[in-house]
Amino acid sequence: MKRKIGIVILGIIIVIGGYLIYDQMRFKSDDIILELNDVKVIEYGESFDPLTLIKKCSGEVIYQESIDTTKIGKHKITFVVKENQVTKEFAFEIEVRDTKAPDITLTKEKDSIELGSQLNITQYIKSVKDNADGDLTYKKDKDVKSGDVGFYTYHSQVDTQKNGKYIVTIIAIDKSGNKAKKELAITVQKKKETVSNQQRNQSSPQQYKANPNNKIIVIDPGHQGKGNSEKEAIGPGSSTKKAKVTTGTTGVSSRKAESQINLEIGLKLRTELQSRGYTVIMTRTTQNVNLSNQQRAEIGNKNNAAAVIHLHCDGGESSVRGAHTISPAKNNPYCSEIFKASSKLAQSIIQSYSAATGIKSRGVSYRNDLTGINWSQVPSIYIEMGFISNVSEDKLLADSSFQNKCAKGIADGIDKYFQ
Repeated sequence: MKRKIGIVILGIIIVIGGYLIYDQMRFKSDDIILELNDVKVIEYGESFDPLTLIKKCSGEVIYQESIDTTKIGKHKITFVVKENQVTKEFAFEIEVRDTKAPDITLTKEKDSIELGSQLNITQYIKSVKDNADGDLTYKKDKDVKSGDVGFYTYHSQVDTQKNGKYIVTIIAIDKSGNKAKKELAITVQKKKETVSNQQRNQSSPQQYKANPNNKIIVIDPGHQGKGNSEKEAIGPGSSTKKAKVTTGTTGVSSRKAESQINLEIGLKLRTELQSRGYTVIMTRTTQNVNLSNQQRAEIGNKNNAAAVIHLHCDGGESSVRGAHTISPAKNNPYCSEIFKASSKLAQSIIQSYSAATGIKSRGVSYRNDLTGINWSQVPSIYIEMGFISNVSEDKLLADSSFQNKCAKGIADGIDKYFQ
């Protein structure tokens, strides 16, 4: 009996031992190995093959789940590996991100525009596209808030009223926060007037001839209470345009508007000239007018004035001083026929004005870009009576007593012109 029991126990031991040996030798799913490269992020929209992620695999990949790279976010990728008729599933997580900045395409990256013209920056922006978000919409710079995404805008400090070179920065931010910049170079410059061959070949226009019995003087106190930024041609037939009338400068010490000083001196000049027997016509006697520079010139033309005097004050660096007059240049394409008479008038007035006021003479300037002169058919000059950006001259020009000296000096110059 004991012998039989021993044989049974031995058999059980043999069976268990054999199973253990078999189990250790049997291939299990845990033996299957799959290692991936250390890639956690892939780019939005890129072509993607999950098999390229495999670094090491002990068996055969019989299934892999692909992902849609046009969907931003985290994705699960499943692989099934088969080895020795045993399969095992592996799951990995990968993220699709948009890391590319938007693409800004301009119609041109630099341009030159005419002084005084209007500028529309958006006409230079052909498209602003993002690979994930498509076309981005425009948002005004002033409406952009911190943290805003999915738009484009631009920063511009272009002053079309001032010659110079400027940079406009176009900025685009997609919904993922990727930012792109592009610069547009704008040059503002005065357009050169062109003269046709026919005009060049024409004989010089007949010079203006003064009538010694004509004593009609038009006084134009420059500027007005409120400027008018609408544009007008600077001369007959010109394609170049400037603001109809600007507000002028302001006294650095007196804080008086240039237009007010011009008017005060203009009214005193009227009284002085009338006392000397002249007929005086004022383009304005109040600040509350809206007269363009062309209209001011035409007042002189319609009244067949013997002379038109445009009164102005200068502005500049605080240390600059002095007065000067301005006459049309000899080659003025609009009114060269009044050059000789205007030049004589300008020289006479600056000499007498400087003598009467003690303000240094800066002489006579000859220009072709002043609308108030270019439209004139009668002798016409500007007088810049002094720099109100200079404390000393500003105080003088704002003083009523000194303004009488200014009026007397200009009137003396007009008398001299007629001699």
